[in-house]
Amino acid sequence: MIQKNGSSKVVTQAPKRVSIARIEPELGVLWAQFNQANSGGHAVVMRACMSNLIIYCDTPQEAEIISQEIAAIVDTHPARVLLLVGNGQPSEVPLEASIAIYYTALDDGWQVCGERIDVISTTAVADRLPSVARSLLVGDLPTTLWWASQRPPPIAGDVFFQLAELANQIIYDNVGWLNPAQGVAAMTRWVAAQENLQIVHNLAWRRFAGWRKLISQVLDPQATPGALDALHTIEIAHGPHALPMTWLLVGWLASRLNWQAVDGKRLSDSELVWRFKNNNQDIKVQVRRLPKGEPLIYHLLFDWSKPKNAGRICFERLENERIGIVEALSTVPPRAFTAHVPERSTLVSAQLAQRNRDKIFENALKSSNAMSAVFQQ
Repeated sequence: MIQKNGSSKVVTQAPKRVSIARIEPELGVLWAQFNQANSGGHAVVMRACMSNLIIYCDTPQEAEIISQEIAAIVDTHPARVLLLVGNGQPSEVPLEASIAIYYTALDDGWQVCGERIDVISTTAVADRLPSVARSLLVGDLPTTLWWASQRPPPIAGDVFFQLAELANQIIYDNVGWLNPAQGVAAMTRWVAAQENLQIVHNLAWRRFAGWRKLISQVLDPQATPGALDALHTIEIAHGPHALPMTWLLVGWLASRLNWQAVDGKRLSDSELVWRFKNNNQDIKVQVRRLPKGEPLIYHLLFDWSKPKNAGRICFERLENERIGIVEALSTVPPRAFTAHVPERSTLVSAQLAQRNRDKIFENALKSSNAMSAVFQQ
């Protein structure tokens, strides 16, 4: 049975159930069968693999969603994919596995661009997953851990720490964390303790890259003289589950503009406020969660007005993936900007190609940690 994967040109066969001990031999059988079936005549079968990708999730439901994204990832970045499910429901034994290969047509043949190994465990034996993953890595290739669980990585315990030891790079996503303050504090402390041992990346960083570019352009001193020096109020409204991403955005602003976090507190279940100091200037950042919507930023207002000098700019998310300047709330001319929201698979595959540390991101994390330290429950 051949399965197509959305708009991707990559196809795959139905997964084959195998025992843990037979994973590597059975992958060899799949490869040999595919090669035999497709290498006749002038066809050429190529095998491509640029890295190991370990994906950890907690539930079969999370795994099912990720399964729909793997084809797009290996289409861009061929890899051996290990999909680990830590709280699954194996049908016969506590730990079970299945295998599959992904392939795509070339001009003169086929390319195998992905080997997928699913390992599903019960909660009782989830601590065995790291040792299984270790035995299945292609040894001379870089390894990335994509922590797809909604539990903040350090809070998850030994399974995360053991998997992290196998990886050169760790990818996580803070959208959807149930306790953002706790998650941000734990993650930023853990990253700070790594002492440059691993590349750590938050998918949210790429997810709001358009906002970072837009803010940098509009508030550039040459475009808006004096705005950054006189800035005193920022208002942000975001959709459900987007507070950690918004937190990181504010951390980025604080790190780039040398703001010092002074205090922070919760005003209600849906509203937070921070106060920063920039030289002798106080900056108040008020963050509000909207009752419905996607986990995105919907409203962003900067106010640098003074008694005799009005200065404000307000952005709002519009339809059709655009961001517009709201004329009634701004002192700059209204206009609209493209604000494409990339798929998660696009964010992951783009990061897999990056092997350098992002110091701007890491500084934003440090500022996020400082914001957590002054936060009062």
